Amino acid sequence: MISIPTLAGVIALSGWAQSAMSADEQLVHQRKFDTAVNIGIENFKWQEYDGGGQRLLTEQGPRLILGASLFNRDKSASGLLYDVSVRGYIGKVDYDGQDSLGVYTSTDTSYRGLNGELTGGYRWETPEYGAITSLDFLLSLGADVWRRDINDSTNALGFPISGFVEDYTVYYGKIGVGASWPHQVSNSYFQIGAKKPISVDEDVDVFNVTLSPSKRWSAFASYTLKLKREGRAPFVKFYYDSYRFGRSPSKVVGTGVVWQPESDLDVYGVVFGYIL
Repeated sequence: MISIPTLAGVIALSGWAQSAMSADEQLVHQRKFDTAVNIGIENFKWQEYDGGGQRLLTEQGPRLILGASLFNRDKSASGLLYDVSVRGYIGKVDYDGQDSLGVYTSTDTSYRGLNGELTGGYRWETPEYGAITSLDFLLSLGADVWRRDINDSTNALGFPISGFVEDYTVYYGKIGVGASWPHQVSNSYFQIGAKKPISVDEDVDVFNVTLSPSKRWSAFASYTLKLKREGRAPFVKFYYDSYRFGRSPSKVVGTGVVWQPESDLDVYGVVFGYIL
C-alpha cells in the first residue's frame, strides 16, 4: 500500500517532469538562434574585357567552400532577422587569355580567400498567402578578401611569361527579399537581390601598385532545402553570386601605365550543411 506522503511525492515528481518537458519543448520552439556548418563546391568564372567589350581572358574552374553561420532564419513568427556568416574558399582554375602584347597564353590561376557577412532584416508571417508562409526584407554588409595568383607560363609563340599576384579587398552591401514555404518533410527558402561594392582595392605585386576598379551593381540568389524538424537538421543550398567591376583609373608605373580592365566574377555553387 502506498502511503499518502509517497503518493503525493509521485504526483509532484510527475508534475515537475511534465513541466520540465513542456519547458524543453518551448525552448526548442523559441530558440533565439541556430548555428550551422557547411561544405561545398562552386564553379568560379572571372572574365576581363577591353574598352570595346572584347573579352581579354577567362578564368574558370572549381573551388572548395567551407563555412559557418549563426542565424535565426528558421523562426516562424514575424520579427527581426539576423545572420552572421563566414566562409573560406580555395581552388586552382584554368586561365585562357593573352599577354601584354596580345599573344594567346594558357596557364593556371590559384585562388584562396575569406568572406564575412552580416545580414539584418524583418520577417512578415503570411499564412493568408497559402504556400508561402513568410516574406523577408534583408540588408547585408560584407567583406571579401582573396588572392589571385597567376602562374608562370609560355605564350603561343613559345616565349616565357611571368605570372604575378593580385590581392583584392572588397567591402560591399546587399539588398534582397526572401520567402519560405513548407513541404511534407522539408522546408524551402528562396532569396534574391542586388549587390554593389562599397570599396575595392587591388594590390598588384609585380608593379607594387594599388588599383581601384569602379563599382557596379550585380545580382545574387539562393535556394535552401532543409529537413523539416526542430533543432539539428541537414540542409542543402544552391546559390549564384557575382561582382561587376568597371575599368580602374590608370596609374603610372615607371615608364608605363597600368590599369585593371572591366571585370566580371560569377559563381554557381552547392553546399551541404548541418544545423548544430
